[in-house]
Amino acid sequence: MADFETCMRNPAGTFGQPEDVINRTDFSKEQKLKILKQWRYDEYETEVADQENMGGDKPDKLGEINNLILQLEE
Repeated sequence: MADFETCMRNPAGTFGQPEDVINRTDFSKEQKLKILKQWRYDEYETEVADQENMGGDKPDKLGEINNLILQLEE
């Protein structure tokens, strides 16, 4: 399993799905939030770049990530 720093550098490459972050038992709630917020930022940046270049379609994970962040923040 990847350590926290590796997960922060590339959440999408480390986890198959955003929910996999939540299922990690070795990370604290705060660490999970940081990873998900980094993933959200990365997804947003990719989405903006795709729109500017009219890139191909890819699955949108922003909604799923936002829902998981809200769950953790409750």
